[in-house]
Amino acid sequence: MVAILFILTVIVFLTIDYIMKKREKTQLHTEPVVEKSIDRKPASIISGPYFHPTHSWAKVTDDVVTVGIDEFTNKLIGRIRKLDVPKVGSYLQQGQTAWRLSRGKRELPQSSPVEGEVVEINEQLLSNPSRINESPYKDGWILKIRPHALRQNLMNLLHGDTAKHWLENARSQFVIRFANEVGPVCQDGGELIDNAGELLTEAEWDEVLHEFFMVEK
Repeated sequence: MVAILFILTVIVFLTIDYIMKKREKTQLHTEPVVEKSIDRKPASIISGPYFHPTHSWAKVTDDVVTVGIDEFTNKLIGRIRKLDVPKVGSYLQQGQTAWRLSRGKRELPQSSPVEGEVVEINEQLLSNPSRINESPYKDGWILKIRPHALRQNLMNLLHGDTAKHWLENARSQFVIRFANEVGPVCQDGGELIDNAGELLTEAEWDEVLHEFFMVEK
């Protein structure tokens, strides 16, 4: 009788052990595995620069986008005397005026190439805005923005060979349109001379703002 009870006890414990192991195995297969998300630049997004139709550029680095002016703007406005920028924490829509460049009576507003929050301003430019002219794509960057809808914004921008042809077309159109007014505006190699916009009348400057920078008249 004792032997029978011992055997039954062993069977019960073995049965319980089998049920528990089966349950643990089932949980391992059914419970989702939670992975830590890493916020990084998707492989499909190039470092840039990307260009907005108002001649501002954007470079993507991880979760921040650095923005500034392109070479066409740099040549047209000439040595910048004043720069107006938004405050850190400001929220910009893509296409919304992000900064204003000034030289004498000339003022050039430019749009933000992406939507998002301004997280940093190039403080060195506030006391010496002409640093933009010296290195518009590097040390002359203007703002850093934490983007809100980056992939969607980038679809509205130009990059690579498309951007290269677009910039060349802008230069050519400027020369063709204002050749009689400004005379020889190009140096050897087809580059615009510095401060080409200074040679225009006020009415012509307004026309440039409208046609090349999408500023409403």
